[in-house]
Amino acid sequence: MPPRLPYATIAFLEDLRQNNTRGWFAENRHFYDHVIIPAMTELLAAIHDGIKDIYPDYLAIPKVNKSFYRINRDLRFGKDKSPYKTQFGMLIYRRRRKDSPFFYLHFAPEECFWACGWYQPSPEAISIWREMVADPKLNKKVGQLLNSARQKRYLVNEPHLKRMPREYKELRVEYPDLLRHKGVYVHQKRPPGAWLEEEDWVTEAIALFRENEAFMRMMENWQDRLDMSREI
Repeated sequence: MPPRLPYATIAFLEDLRQNNTRGWFAENRHFYDHVIIPAMTELLAAIHDGIKDIYPDYLAIPKVNKSFYRINRDLRFGKDKSPYKTQFGMLIYRRRRKDSPFFYLHFAPEECFWACGWYQPSPEAISIWREMVADPKLNKKVGQLLNSARQKRYLVNEPHLKRMPREYKELRVEYPDLLRHKGVYVHQKRPPGAWLEEEDWVTEAIALFRENEAFMRMMENWQDRLDMSREI
């Protein structure tokens, strides 16, 4: 049987949302340490095993601040002082955790999803992206790849900007909306449910990652261009 995430994980997150205190978490930490983390570790290994033949240079490291995220929130900024996050995520990345193409799985009481692409690039990386998709040939190629993903009933995130960046306002390319993106990713989502335990959804997530290989090569091209610019 392939590894799966216990549906009780979602109930744990919902309970944490209702009781987001250090005391409640301390009383229930055994479930987090002995059920959720081992399940996430098995899932991470299964996903990585399913894609590493075509993505050999991506890293899956089952540690906090590597492939796993801290459950503790950063309380230095913002008015919300709730100490814990109410979602879990796992990341498979290329070279480094930030400014990298990724494969990501997300679990929360609102929704679950898996995605591949690039999320929250640095300002420097955004500049490289815009230079890429301002090129008519690359613009057409990326646009066609995203259309292909949509035809397979995958989702593509919406552009972040309402208008074209000022310096590209007069540019004429086939897919101008690509210049309004600050990060782009293909994803598939579901409402949480018993399918987390009952269905082989891991194969479904792996299929998304494999079927979008050509798109991910463009994300790798983006990272390579960024790294080359940093060496100059």
